[in-house]
Amino acid sequence: MALRTLVVGGTSGIGLALAHHVAAAPKAVVTICGRTKPANLPSNIEFSPIEATSMRAIKQWADNFKDTLAGDQIGLLILSQGTSNFAGRDETNEGIDRKMALHYYGRQLIVRELTPVLTQDAKVLFILNGREGCPGHINWNDLDLKTSYSMSTAAQQCATLLDIMVQHYAAIQKGDEKRHYAHVYPGGVLTGLTRAWPWYMRAGVKVVGPLIAVKPETCAQLLLGNLDMATGEREREGYFRSNVDSDGSAIKNKAVWSQSQRERLAEHTWRTIDSALNS
Repeated sequence: MALRTLVVGGTSGIGLALAHHVAAAPKAVVTICGRTKPANLPSNIEFSPIEATSMRAIKQWADNFKDTLAGDQIGLLILSQGTSNFAGRDETNEGIDRKMALHYYGRQLIVRELTPVLTQDAKVLFILNGREGCPGHINWNDLDLKTSYSMSTAAQQCATLLDIMVQHYAAIQKGDEKRHYAHVYPGGVLTGLTRAWPWYMRAGVKVVGPLIAVKPETCAQLLLGNLDMATGEREREGYFRSNVDSDGSAIKNKAVWSQSQRERLAEHTWRTIDSALNS
């Protein structure tokens, strides 16, 4: 039985850099998922196409992917799919905003569907903004932002929802399960996400970007090079969840969410996803 790494959103930017970093290890087997296959992949990185804004497409993809594992398990699951466009709320035909589908809902569906093929000590990394989430950045009365959507509220809401679900997954583990769930802040990274920005903002990034951001390869090296140290420290303290900073260190003093809050969000999440699957 081989241990595999799966990187969803791994076809460009941070995700692809993380995939290449993992693939450099001896005997590594990596699968990357996204819309378009990158050129010149090494022989131990496989490509699996996915439409990550659609819950129905994700469910079908997950069923097919599990069939291809042939008994193998996933030791590292990285969820890095995302977008940085400046559009307002843009619903899919399943009724979920596209940005929130990428940054939050689709990621939860992937975790739910792939949990049976994760090793008992797997690491699950949500790459978004492990710094930003806090009690002041969540609207409990409009969790999917149907009526209060803006670019900033969507960013803050998704960051906070991921914080809560990381704690939820860690809390509901049973028996010998010691999977570690982490919400990662990658910091400023020079990626292709700026293609969706207005031209004048892209021009500005070309000038100041190299001064305030790092290359994806540097980001991957910092995050994965120090990940075991950060998660190991948390596990020795009895926690199987972390918020991880751009240098791979654990972020301290994050809010601890109550069981009722975690369960409230989980119930909303699965209700929203299952409604989309049945739409």
